[in-house]
Amino acid sequence: MQETAMQENSMQKAAMQEDSMKKTAMETEVKNSVKTASLTKRVTGETGCAISYSADFTTPVALFDRLSRSARDAFLFESTEGDGRLARYSFLGVDPLLVVEFDDSQVHVENCADGSRQSVEVDNPIDFLRTLLKNNPVPSHHLIAEAPFSGGLVGYLGYGATGFTERIPQQSKAVTHVPIGRYGLYDSFVLFDHQYRQVTFFSARGEQHINELVHRSMLHSQLPPFRLDMPKSSKEELFKNVTGPFTRESFIDAVLKAKEKVLEGEVFQIVVAQRFSVPISAPPIDVYRALQATNPSPYAYFLKCPGFSYIGSSPETFVRSNEGKVLLRAIAGTRPRGKDRAEDEALERELKASEKEMAEHRMLVDLGRNDLGRVCAPGTVKIGELACLTRYTHVMHLATEVTGTLSQTKDVFDAFESCFPAGTVSGAPKVRAMEILAQLEPEQRGIYSGAVGYFDARGNMDGAIAIRSVLIKDGNAHINAGAGIVYDSDPDMEYEETRSKAMSVLQAVRIAHQLMGVK
Repeated sequence: MQETAMQENSMQKAAMQEDSMKKTAMETEVKNSVKTASLTKRVTGETGCAISYSADFTTPVALFDRLSRSARDAFLFESTEGDGRLARYSFLGVDPLLVVEFDDSQVHVENCADGSRQSVEVDNPIDFLRTLLKNNPVPSHHLIAEAPFSGGLVGYLGYGATGFTERIPQQSKAVTHVPIGRYGLYDSFVLFDHQYRQVTFFSARGEQHINELVHRSMLHSQLPPFRLDMPKSSKEELFKNVTGPFTRESFIDAVLKAKEKVLEGEVFQIVVAQRFSVPISAPPIDVYRALQATNPSPYAYFLKCPGFSYIGSSPETFVRSNEGKVLLRAIAGTRPRGKDRAEDEALERELKASEKEMAEHRMLVDLGRNDLGRVCAPGTVKIGELACLTRYTHVMHLATEVTGTLSQTKDVFDAFESCFPAGTVSGAPKVRAMEILAQLEPEQRGIYSGAVGYFDARGNMDGAIAIRSVLIKDGNAHINAGAGIVYDSDPDMEYEETRSKAMSVLQAVRIAHQLMGVK
């Protein structure tokens, strides 16, 4: 017995040494791939430059429109509180210092100052991001000390990254052709404080760079007036010109096959998703405005990238970490909104009384607890109020928060990897569910069901699950939505659930086209 314990101890030490060697090798690779004078001179703790102004001259959306017009890469993050009010902070950035892109086996690092680009082989994109941020710290400033974001990595990691993190085989057919992941290293950004009506420009590049951003912020905004009483389209109108890989019959067939896997005991639950695509000629900024006006959610984001934009209004926290406190929000259980208050309340009662929906919800809350349990200190993982009802414009959901405290040996990148992808968009057990999805879904998911967010220079993180979102590329708007399948799922209801989830984004695309007539 003592000999066995010694062997286990020896194996643990060997594994730790192997992990340490891998991290050292990764740090060397990252240093070699981003050797530029502007980066190597950076000193941790160096104070950046920040200037605050009254925010009465602009709004986050108008400022983003002005600053991003001439930018290749840009982002805007906003959020709403539970009662629909705008949260205290919005922040946006343009012109990152570096851009990192992931494809099937490589990471490509571009120095945005001179356009130089280097590529390296990677085993794990999340490890690469950790080392990149460690080697390129962003200085801080007292004017942004209370803000949730202080500079760092901003972008997305798509569902396809499961090929790295879990070695899940990916479908060969790709439709959208965007990078698996794309992050910008932002050492300058603009912070809106809605409580004090202030806008703060921050830059590690000095006051001259701030003055340039302020000058660009004074350009004339080209946003058309947005009438809030624009007529909404019916479900039939919204889906009139929609195309996708599934017909109703083929989606139902996929649901039936998923149910077989559940009944055979391979999985407890599995999320089958489909894509809805429509032509688009409206500016992406108007889609964002329409989505925010008609479907405000805890996470609103606009990522502008070369050749495409990714816009979303996600209700679901992927994982958030602030000063070691970690949170995820599991959403499972869906019904459409009623035509009036009485029907809405009847649907709420039916949802909460559904054994199928509650069983599915508890299952995914358990999965979230297990995900956090791998990186949190023992005894710190807690489940909040179970199955709280949350209403949005076209659907209502059951939601539960799971919280914990990061272990001293773990960081936010460990938390990200442990939870990726969210069980609410894959299934349980997660790995087997993803293996089955690779057989059931006819094409790659792209960004959908991955994560959009940031890794902060102070060691914090926040991210949304990439749902209720739209990829705008090559004159098309691509919207994905999924439904959780369990043993007693009704295939027709699951098909309609995916359509209901896509409606808010399709409605935003339709309104954006109507805005073009106002211009």
